[in-house]
Amino acid sequence: MGMLGGADQNALLSKGVIRRFPAGETLIHEGDRRDEVYLLVSGFVKIFGNTYDGRQVLLSIRTTGDLIGELAALDGEPRSATVTAATKTETRMFASDTFRAFLDAHQTTAQAVQRYVTRKLRLATRHRIDVGGASVLVRLARVLDRLAASHGRRTEGGIRIEVPLSQVELAALVGAAEPSVHRALSELRQRGIVVTGYRHIMIVDSAGLTDAAQEAPESIG
Repeated sequence: MGMLGGADQNALLSKGVIRRFPAGETLIHEGDRRDEVYLLVSGFVKIFGNTYDGRQVLLSIRTTGDLIGELAALDGEPRSATVTAATKTETRMFASDTFRAFLDAHQTTAQAVQRYVTRKLRLATRHRIDVGGASVLVRLARVLDRLAASHGRRTEGGIRIEVPLSQVELAALVGAAEPSVHRALSELRQRGIVVTGYRHIMIVDSAGLTDAAQEAPESIG
């Protein structure tokens, strides 16, 4: 957690056990009563939620420095989502009682975790605003802009979004039907804003993507 100082971070890491997960393996199951906490050391994980009709929907993505499963450890409730490794992932795993005891003994860390949880709630609220009341093209541009900022790697060709995403998963993040997202992605390709391949997206015109994310509804065909 980048928000922790070196001493506190090292002390927390010393309490954890190294756990590694290959791509596709599940760390946490929604509804489970297990309450371990994971700190992501490397890699990406995807957070999924189950709908009432049994579909699994991608909610968010987490990466290095993020905590996973802290809510169940803090409130004792069942897991609220399923977490699956999107790439080869290394974590530090903490038993919930060890994690809570550490927070009780280290006020600075407890405050940092509180800020972290609050920030996640703010980001979730921002996401709901971004994908509400706008065209699919604008919503897609906003999601890609945010993914590029949080999970992008700058290359000679542009900014490559490092998380492998299927179109179904991208549609879930955008909050739109897959065919609509496919058409919007094609429009961004035609404008020369993105280049796509199998489960990867490259942003080649960042300014154009920002403009697309801010377009008024009447300017979109």
